[in-house]
Amino acid sequence: MSVPKVDIETLNDTEARALIAERPVALLPIGAVEAHGDHLPAGTDNILARRLAAALVERIAGATPVMLLPLLPFGQVWSLADQAASISISNETVSRTLVEIGQSLKAKGVVSIAVVNAHYGNVTAIRDAQRRLREEGVTLALFNYPGAAEPTRAVREKPAAHPAYMHACEIETSYMLHMAPEAVRMDQAIANYPAFPDDFAEIPYRWSEFSASPVLGDATAASAEKGRIILDAVLARMAELVAALYARQSEKD
Repeated sequence: MSVPKVDIETLNDTEARALIAERPVALLPIGAVEAHGDHLPAGTDNILARRLAAALVERIAGATPVMLLPLLPFGQVWSLADQAASISISNETVSRTLVEIGQSLKAKGVVSIAVVNAHYGNVTAIRDAQRRLREEGVTLALFNYPGAAEPTRAVREKPAAHPAYMHACEIETSYMLHMAPEAVRMDQAIANYPAFPDDFAEIPYRWSEFSASPVLGDATAASAEKGRIILDAVLARMAELVAALYARQSEKD
């Protein structure tokens, strides 16, 4: 099945008008520029968000009308903001940018947006934007690796560094080995299990206060096959969610 031309950056005026007339679900990849150790680039989250969104377009293959928006390349990176490779913007800036994009799309008749987020630090800002846009009649869905939990448990060989955090570890490095192997330097991969402060859940810490590396977990255990298994499940779930978004919008119409 051929994949329709839906990348807004590549469309001319006539093509864009035709696509908007279908009232597509807009896919908005968002990442960050953030330190990921020596085996992964600072743009890891951007690479994953952009390639996941493109892979989702291929997975849908015209079954649901979608519009692919450009990547938002900066995010909130407070925890690792003191690292050389990190560039952070505020939650307020992330949230306001999403709201204004949503408002602009609504003016053209596009009222369903799926944010393909590859940076957990953006979640608070995205949640804020979701609530603000809902008051304006725009549905903003957050796709934060939906469907990843079960296959991650199945393929994981090394323990997570923290129950609530993973970063540049076995799992994220596996994502990159599958989606962007040319950007990974496995000869520089390490295992890092820092001692988290006892009050880590209650008090904000820069990660450099308790860890010499931004890696949380064992990157040496990563493989492209693990990444494929997890991300296949993620893409399947995202395709289901996009179809549901479009169906709900069509019912309202």
